[in-house]
Amino acid sequence: MAGTWALNLFDRLHMGHHVLIDRLSDMPNPVAALTDGTLVSKELEIAQVIQPIDVRKSQLEKYLRSIDLTKVIDVAVLSSPEELLDIQGETSFLMFEGPCCADMEEHVLELRSNKLGIRDQIDTLKPVRALDGDKMSSARIRMGEIDRKGRPLAGTTEHPRRLPDENRGLLKTPKGEVFSIKDGRPEEAVTKRLRSEEPPCVIAVGDVTSTTLIAEGFVSDVCVIDGITKRGQFDERPTAEIEYTIYNPAAMIYPEAWSTMDTAIQDGKKSLIVVEGEEDLMGFPAVLLAETGSVMLYGQPNVGIVWVPVTEENKIITRDLLESMPVIF
Repeated sequence: MAGTWALNLFDRLHMGHHVLIDRLSDMPNPVAALTDGTLVSKELEIAQVIQPIDVRKSQLEKYLRSIDLTKVIDVAVLSSPEELLDIQGETSFLMFEGPCCADMEEHVLELRSNKLGIRDQIDTLKPVRALDGDKMSSARIRMGEIDRKGRPLAGTTEHPRRLPDENRGLLKTPKGEVFSIKDGRPEEAVTKRLRSEEPPCVIAVGDVTSTTLIAEGFVSDVCVIDGITKRGQFDERPTAEIEYTIYNPAAMIYPEAWSTMDTAIQDGKKSLIVVEGEEDLMGFPAVLLAETGSVMLYGQPNVGIVWVPVTEENKIITRDLLESMPVIF
């Protein structure tokens, strides 16, 4: 055998992928192969929001480092059936049972047999089950049905949207009351008001806003971070009882963002949403999903903290702004 190649999208790296990698690590000459290009079926659910290949590759390599397998498992990218012809010798392809596995066996192995005279084999894994009993899959995560740990989410009917370049200035306009750094430490004033008014739900969007409030002794009900600030990478992490990870690129709002925000608001715990990408538009689901009387807070660099009350008026304004953003598909 030339080796074992695990073929998968590795989109939204989740616990099913962890099982696949664990199985692969015990195989001879293991390679984790990310499929891309023509090897990705356009019939997959909301395939348009699959993570770009560089993001998928980076996350897979990061995971392999975290479990000390970088010297055990190689990583490759395959974008066409023809590239599989470059794999020399009889090979074992490790895949989850399903349509993709059947297509692989019918088309790719036949191609390798005809062109190279090689008889490969497919080793299959039974699908990992999410906590709701259904199949764990990247597609279900993209649609906001489950999270990466297989936990059921609230779900959503919202479509993926994109903020046009000409409307991006909206993000710089405070939509609430500004607690300015000119008047002192804004986190101190915000925390004092939060303790006085006791809103039913407090959502802090942004790394600095979330952590500075915690430093004042106030943990928001939902903190949303992306590990990035105006000055660069931000490594400090807010404390939380439950943590969710989503993928949401800059100037986009994906279904998983809506569903996860809704779940975090409802779960009754101090929740942390970690965004791979940017949290620049997460205030939209925060205001539209939180109950009236709640507060959404976000930081404005070099200005202070913006206090956005969740009112019926603000919900209408936010929905109008959202509807001005084109649906991706």
